[in-house]
Amino acid sequence: MPLEYFGVNTYGAGDIKHASAVRAGDWVFATGLRATDARGLIDPAVIGENRPLDPPPRPQREAALIFKKAGEFLTAAGSSLAHVARVDQYYPHWSAVDPYHVARKQALGEAVPPSTSILVSRLLNLDAQMDVQMMAATAGSGRKPERITVRDVGAPTESGYATCTQVGDFIFVAGQLARDESGAIAAAAKVPDGQLWKGTRIKRETDYLIKHRLMPALTAGGSSFDLILKAQVYLSRVEDFPAFWQVWSAAFKGKVAPTLIVPVRHPGFGTEEATIEVNIIAAKASAASRVRDIDCDIDLVGPNMLAARAFDGLLFVAGLMGIDRNGLVPGARSDATAPFYHCPAHAQMADILHKARTIFAAAGSDLGHVVRALHFHRDLGDFHNAHRAWADVVGDGPLPFTAIEVDDRLFVPGTSVIVDLWGALPD
Repeated sequence: MPLEYFGVNTYGAGDIKHASAVRAGDWVFATGLRATDARGLIDPAVIGENRPLDPPPRPQREAALIFKKAGEFLTAAGSSLAHVARVDQYYPHWSAVDPYHVARKQALGEAVPPSTSILVSRLLNLDAQMDVQMMAATAGSGRKPERITVRDVGAPTESGYATCTQVGDFIFVAGQLARDESGAIAAAAKVPDGQLWKGTRIKRETDYLIKHRLMPALTAGGSSFDLILKAQVYLSRVEDFPAFWQVWSAAFKGKVAPTLIVPVRHPGFGTEEATIEVNIIAAKASAASRVRDIDCDIDLVGPNMLAARAFDGLLFVAGLMGIDRNGLVPGARSDATAPFYHCPAHAQMADILHKARTIFAAAGSDLGHVVRALHFHRDLGDFHNAHRAWADVVGDGPLPFTAIEVDDRLFVPGTSVIVDLWGALPD
């Protein structure tokens, strides 16, 4: 399917073209939405330079502009805010979240879709307080989000989002923490007070999250763990990855579904003591025959994981890094005594895009069909050099992307970026 781009702006010295939204068949993806003007700077009306403390609070003004622009992009692409299937938010500071929720409810009313909110270190605009991503069905597709009631798995009332929705044969589950009905981390998800080695915290938290939050949501939606098309996992303690992976991989009967795993600094979530948050997209069991596994000889951060899954014209790819079985790929290593001849960030992105080409080709697509690219950097100072590698893929064309600064350790020593790619399949 050919892609249509909306809200294209050129930043920097003209070498970065950002597509705010892209339509691929019956779906529209809006990526990297911030309250910026055509220059890529925060809109002066949001800043309120002469009267910055006028109500509403600045984060609410920022969010209101984002949803206004998103509505325009979606309408131009044949969709609407009422057709949004999921929304993801990244914030540098927790104080922006509640004002954002006010603006979101004003824009979406009772139709707030499954949502994931993550605290991060920095955004591409240092004065931005949020970066938003959306996925929406087109109005003409006949698909509209339908809320699914999940017993004992609710969402915070102040947020107002749906825990789980069905859109066609897709099931969307909001970002889940190992919470009980009070909103706090469940006692069963923690090591008992006063105990040092009566279980491992991340294992207990992940196990509880899977069994008491994710699986019930999938069951209510007529799906299952083995029909997950894509999972996004955020860990607030990078050293928890090995123990997390033991529990996560054991939940699958065969290959692990394509999973993005991102380390963020603690605290990173709405419940301060939480150390993990997970959201998922899955297929309904009645459509299982249309799920296609893409298994390539690609080195991923987690062993025994599918490189991608294809379903109903979309491609969901596992998180990619510039790594091989021995750690950082050789092409991204530089001699400590002569580091100035080499750009590790660019070399890592080149390796990631090489892997991505292999995955997209195995699915019958190509990198000209990327509908969403999220770059998670240990230091956003690496962004420009890393992003230059895309020129070999898109030339001077636009890219639906954003870049987020997260933890300064990305699981494998020397690595500086994790990339999350979603794609479309040609007709």
